[in-house]
Amino acid sequence: MTGHRPFHRNPLRDRGGVAALEMALLAPVLLVLVTATVDVVRYVSISLTLNRTAANVSDIATQFDKLRAGMTVVKGNEVGVLFLAATEVAQPLDLMAGGQVIVSSVANMGQGSRVMWQQRAGTGSAASHLGAAGGVATLPPGFTQQPGDNAIFTELFYRFTPYLLSGPWLGNAGTSTTLYASAVYQPRLGTLTTLETGP
Repeated sequence: MTGHRPFHRNPLRDRGGVAALEMALLAPVLLVLVTATVDVVRYVSISLTLNRTAANVSDIATQFDKLRAGMTVVKGNEVGVLFLAATEVAQPLDLMAGGQVIVSSVANMGQGSRVMWQQRAGTGSAASHLGAAGGVATLPPGFTQQPGDNAIFTELFYRFTPYLLSGPWLGNAGTSTTLYASAVYQPRLGTLTTLETGP
């Protein structure tokens, strides 16, 4: 009688098939998690950049004793210098192509806070949260002005398109959300309630 060797399955070969199946099932989930993580990191990074940019622009504005109307910077104190600063501070974001910068002077001249002047640059037509130039100002919660007070507000709007939620495979191709940041500083050398128009 000839002996037959008992048949044994190779556990390593069997496990390899299971591992491949597990990887095939987990790969889409891992891809979604990685993409979502990238979106969260981008969102936080852009939000921090916008807040830093808004603070820098308001701070720069309040270091002038007067600001001139005009986007072309000739003498250095034209309001256009603030938008140049916003562009530089916000890099690598293309702030002007992907959003809007609004700089407003708000003052209480004894009859409540009003928007004294307002200048904007960038794409889009976002409305200032403060209101329009010449109108009553809608101040942020907790912010008040006494008669004689003046403040420079910088508002930034930026279109953020996440990778995950805008994917065509989710049916939301091109969907974006508008991020908002603002900052306020008080002028240090008097008031900036008007924009100079002369030479």
